[in-house]
Amino acid sequence: MWNPFKKKTAEETTQPAQATVAETQKADQKPQKESIEQRIEREIDSLPGMIKNKLKDPQIKQRFIDIAKRMEKDGVDFKSIRQMKKWMKAHEAELKAEQAGGVPKVETVVHEGPRIGRNDPCPCGSGKKYKKCCGKDQ
Repeated sequence: MWNPFKKKTAEETTQPAQATVAETQKADQKPQKESIEQRIEREIDSLPGMIKNKLKDPQIKQRFIDIAKRMEKDGVDFKSIRQMKKWMKAHEAELKAEQAGGVPKVETVVHEGPRIGRNDPCPCGSGKKYKKCCGKDQ
């Protein structure tokens, strides 16, 4: 039975000190934190089939990892879907701009010459009216 008034002997005072040293050594040996890539590789099987199939493409997988790294840097808890959705909504325009950077912009075709009317002579040189020659199918 423990007695708070009992004086401690020399052996009893050294044992707790040794125990605390062992505890501090265990605390110093924290397990290595898993990287995002390792966690995603481990979690891929639990993802829905549609996402799992898309992650087979290395470009999509790398983009997925980059977004996860940015979320982690901003302190988003991956176990909270609400926090992830909130982060995605806050960064939506930024993410779309990054995605559009890889896709070339479609430009409108502008004709520099004069516009050809239906009843004008055809520019191919046949001598017929445009509506009877090259403009027939339009």
